[in-house]
Amino acid sequence: MKLVTLRNNLLDALSCVEKGVGGDSSLPILKNILLKTEGSKIVMVGTNLELAVTSTFSGKIIENGETTIPFSVFFSIVKNLNAERISIELKNKKIIVTTDNYEASIQGQEAREFPIIPSLHNSVRAIKIKTHAFIEALQKTAVAAQYSEIRPEISGVLFRAEDGFVCVATDGFRLTEKRIDQNQIETQTKEGIKVIVPLRTIEEMLRILPSLEKQEEFIEVFIDPTQILFKTQAVQAVSRLIDGNFPEYEPIIPKNTEMEIVVSRSELINALKLTSSFSGRANDISFILGENKKHIELYSGDASLGEGRYKVSARIKGDGAASLTFNWRYFLDGLKIFDSEEITIGINAPDKPVVIKTQEEPLLLYVVMPIKN
Repeated sequence: MKLVTLRNNLLDALSCVEKGVGGDSSLPILKNILLKTEGSKIVMVGTNLELAVTSTFSGKIIENGETTIPFSVFFSIVKNLNAERISIELKNKKIIVTTDNYEASIQGQEAREFPIIPSLHNSVRAIKIKTHAFIEALQKTAVAAQYSEIRPEISGVLFRAEDGFVCVATDGFRLTEKRIDQNQIETQTKEGIKVIVPLRTIEEMLRILPSLEKQEEFIEVFIDPTQILFKTQAVQAVSRLIDGNFPEYEPIIPKNTEMEIVVSRSELINALKLTSSFSGRANDISFILGENKKHIELYSGDASLGEGRYKVSARIKGDGAASLTFNWRYFLDGLKIFDSEEITIGINAPDKPVVIKTQEEPLLLYVVMPIKN
């Protein structure tokens, strides 16, 4: 194998496959990346056996071939090189990296020792979604997912597709749902799809996709019974799916609320940050309905620290609980996923789920459970 490519192309590819590279000492080959030529393209692959990321980039191919290279050493070299053009050649199982004023010899391993990258088969279903809309859906839902060995079904984001596409995540204390507008989906399946994508995979896609958003208008999502493939022109990522049943979340979402509080999102964020200074171990903050329904008061207190109160102007309709207590971190996470200036808080009873939504973002909602006093 012998090829010449630009440093930026190589660096972009290494950055893409980085999180796919494994760190399992029991299988040292996972610390390597696979580098090979396919036709007129150069392909780089990293895998940890749960997620495999493939990046394709351009360069001048002088001799075809394939090898594996220790990721950390190779990435460190490329990152610190100043040269624009980099030559890579395989000689006697060693990878020779050269520029005009630099040469390195890296001990590699044969490509046949690298794990076989899984491919999707058996009833593959594909959906083509605008990249920016897909990124937004992942960003706004991943906040509610939680790593859990006891309940693996909440350690990911639910993808539901049937005449549309919905992302949902919950950790049992809060839930977020983001629907993707129909005009952001080019191709979709009429068959019902309901799969759970691991949170680590979601986090990796959120690291990779924003850098491709300007070049890649669409991302294709392929799903089979056990795996999912995210595909653009430059990058592919194959991940296993979580085996389990996602919680029946729809009954949790309040369809109607007895009280609605309309309040400035930015002011409420500031109020939460200030009053949280006195919150206890449960991160608890009380929301108290103000007199004449003209404001809400946020309160937190600690016997050893003191107490704080913050009044926030609000428009309040209906009757409901006069006081509720929330985990302020969960509530703040919910406020941050919205972009609108005003948010609506829907309340029924002190022990019932509370829904946060906005008129400007009808396809997004956040549900949070109050803390029982």
